[in-house]
Amino acid sequence: MNKELIYSVEDDDNIRDLIKYTVEEAGYTIECFSNGNDMLEALKKQTPNLVLLDIMLPDVEGTEILKIIRTDYAHLPIKVIMLTAKASEINIVTGLNLGADDYMPKPFSVLELLARIKANLRKKDVRLDAEELTFGEIKLVVKKRSVFVGERQVILTQKEFDLLKLLMENANNVVDRETMLEEVWGVDHSMETRTIDMHIKSIRQKLDLTKENIITVRGMGYKLTEA
Repeated sequence: MNKELIYSVEDDDNIRDLIKYTVEEAGYTIECFSNGNDMLEALKKQTPNLVLLDIMLPDVEGTEILKIIRTDYAHLPIKVIMLTAKASEINIVTGLNLGADDYMPKPFSVLELLARIKANLRKKDVRLDAEELTFGEIKLVVKKRSVFVGERQVILTQKEFDLLKLLMENANNVVDRETMLEEVWGVDHSMETRTIDMHIKSIRQKLDLTKENIITVRGMGYKLTEA
């Protein structure tokens, strides 16, 4: 089973069922929504890796949802693929200019859909490299590798910085130990995971965070959350 979570927003029952079946068969976790507001409510609780987003929806247009994702959740690496019958050049350009990562006109091939999903999940999110990550009072300036809590600058080691960045990119979601070892240390799962615990403890102390800010999820990993 793939770890990536995908949200699909599609009001056509048949297309929604087809997407759900196709994505699940490929091993991904998917949650489907028939309207934009339900997806936006779910987004407050859990962050998907990728959103398959229709434009013509019964409540909020897909372009408006995309604007919300790219403003309110700009600090998170959420990929967005627009799926729509509005396939004119101006619609495609508008979607891409608003921050869509990809655009697929309907009707679409399920094999192409899976290929686009895989390709976009693999792509590095260069948008985040040019920005700051913020969570509560924590601000992380990516390119300068600087960290601030309010107005106070905090000095972190390289690994502490990379670990905090990973937690902030996945805020409110559990980051498992295997992912931490691969993304921060670049090693396989045989490495002593107590190293992670020591770095988390140091981050908590330096940023004056509590165990309620960086939650230990037993048997899995850690989650950054607002107490």
